[in-house]
Amino acid sequence: MNISTKFTVFLLLAITLSQVNFGQARKRYHVYISNGISNGDQLTIHCKSKDDDLGARTLPAYEQWSWTFKVNIWKTTLYWCDMNTIKHHGRFKVFAMHDDILDMCNFNECFWSAKDDGLYLKDNSKDSWFLKYKWEY
Repeated sequence: MNISTKFTVFLLLAITLSQVNFGQARKRYHVYISNGISNGDQLTIHCKSKDDDLGARTLPAYEQWSWTFKVNIWKTTLYWCDMNTIKHHGRFKVFAMHDDILDMCNFNECFWSAKDDGLYLKDNSKDSWFLKYKWEY
C-alpha cells in the first residue's frame, strides 16, 4: 500500500468513526417484564435479539424477570419476546433503539407488565402504565 492509499483508508475510517456516538452505544439498558395476569396464570416468555437468544422461562403470577445489555455500535439493537399464557399469545417488540418505546423508558429502563388484555409499558416520565400491545389471540 502506498502512502496515498494508507491516507485515504485512514481518512475514511476517521470519518466513519466520527459519526458514531460511542458513549450512547456503550450505555447499559434494562428491560423488566412482570406477570400481572389477574387469575394467577403462569406467563411463558422467550426473548431474543438478532444476536442474543435469552432463552425461554416461565414466570409465576406476579413475578418479574429482567436483563441488562448494551446496544450494538450501529444502534440497531432490537429485542422482542414471545409470550404465552393458557389463553393468550403474542410476539412483542420490547426494545428498539429508535422507537417511541425508548422515549417511554426514559432512555434507560423499560418496564413491561403482561395483563389480561395485553402488554403494558410504563411511561417512566409520567409514572403511569398504558396498553402498548393487545394479545394476538
